[in-house]
Amino acid sequence: MPAPPALGEAFRHLQAGNAALALEVARGIALSSPRSARARLAEGIALRMLGRLDEASSALARAATLDPRDHAIAYELGVVRQLQGDLSAAAAQFEQSRRLNPGFFAAHFSAGSLCFDRKEWDAAAERFGAALAVQPGQSDALSNLTRALQLAGRPDDAERALVNALAADPHDFDTLRTFGRFSVARGNFKRAATLFTEAWHARPDDEALPIFVAQVELLLGRWEAAWSAYAQRAPRTQLASVRAAAGLPYRLPELAELRGRDVCLVAEQGFGDTLFFLRWAPLVAAAGARLAFVGPTGLHSLLARSGLFDALHGPGDANLPATALPLLVGDLPRIASKHDPLGVQSLRIAPLPEKLAHWRARLEQAGPRPWVGATWRAGLPPEQLAHGLYKTVPLEPFFAATAHLGGTTVALQRRPAAEEIDAAGKVLGRPLHDFSDANADLEDALALVALLDHYIGVSNTNMHLAAAAGTTADVLVPFPPEWRWRIDGESPWFPGFRVHRQGVDGDWSHVLGQLAR
Repeated sequence: MPAPPALGEAFRHLQAGNAALALEVARGIALSSPRSARARLAEGIALRMLGRLDEASSALARAATLDPRDHAIAYELGVVRQLQGDLSAAAAQFEQSRRLNPGFFAAHFSAGSLCFDRKEWDAAAERFGAALAVQPGQSDALSNLTRALQLAGRPDDAERALVNALAADPHDFDTLRTFGRFSVARGNFKRAATLFTEAWHARPDDEALPIFVAQVELLLGRWEAAWSAYAQRAPRTQLASVRAAAGLPYRLPELAELRGRDVCLVAEQGFGDTLFFLRWAPLVAAAGARLAFVGPTGLHSLLARSGLFDALHGPGDANLPATALPLLVGDLPRIASKHDPLGVQSLRIAPLPEKLAHWRARLEQAGPRPWVGATWRAGLPPEQLAHGLYKTVPLEPFFAATAHLGGTTVALQRRPAAEEIDAAGKVLGRPLHDFSDANADLEDALALVALLDHYIGVSNTNMHLAAAAGTTADVLVPFPPEWRWRIDGESPWFPGFRVHRQGVDGDWSHVLGQLAR
């Protein structure tokens, strides 16, 4: 039976997002043509868009009775079942839609997503592969396919899928980026650098790609390419834009140009990043520049003891010298590019005596030596920041591996959950003392890490403070590694720090086994 002439109007309203009008039109058609499955389909979609799921379910079930071979009806019923929380029924509907129309991309993709959620990796891979057969190169399907294959323990199949996708379209941005991230996950950093660079060329306005390029080039030690890409980070482009609007272009000088100049070193990113990049500041001072620092006041008291700065200003301070040259701290390595970056050591900053006395008393009250500090999580997960450096180690195996050290263990973890403290204490067989309040003031954190007999954890600001205090630590480096910890061996920027590396396969057991000995 041909569709009623007005049915197209209902679907046009749906496409425009006007569910109420679509519902009115669809119900009018259903009254005049009660055997119209498509009218009930439009009605069901409109009700689902309006959040009236039970009514939508009834309308779509009626549509399926009228035309059990309509793949779109089966699919929409699956969407409603999923929204209602009945995932088994949703999966059955998506599978039916796939069978009815093997060329329907959405059914394959949704079925794959449900398999993914249920950790059915091989089934997810099969369905995402079917989706790609319908729409070759579709970025979400390709990304999910490769993830499913990796989780299924089939990395070679994942690589073949990416190679085939790239062969079909060598310049596709999404394929290049997905293959680049896959290559990083497999430890092939040279290939990742090439793929990310090609993706960047394909879409030069993408904000994340230059950082991806910089991260892998820094890991590889290809400094010129790394710093060139790093120049596209958001703080740099924002500062350059502001200065250009004022007729003052942001240009990186040679060190020789800085003699006798007032230079304001401007902080960016977090405390740890700022401390790391400031290790290049003495080279600027040695070139004859007079230095000021512009950044969070939490760093001021520490930097005042470095002997480098004539003035310390908070962000947005209106009293900056008008003639001072602003330089972002992240640009210091490039300005000092004629110096070997691997030989540049941390600023040395002694803890305050009164802070040492305070934290020594707290540690003595907590228990006997050795005093062991622990941090098991840092950074932002990728869902919050695409190029974020999220670091985490499984809590209970971590504390099981450090239990043999004895003494007193304190948590330096920012915002630890109460259940984490309790669970770690059970594994240790003794209390884990919550010293997370030390993170509220860098002077406190500096003093505390200087007093510890062992500090063990993922890389965070406290690792940079340990270096500044002249002590060392055991640092747990997730894979892929943050560039400051290099691809293998110890980090030249953190001499004496013992680096323990997660395996390419994500396994921590070998590393934690080493800690346990």
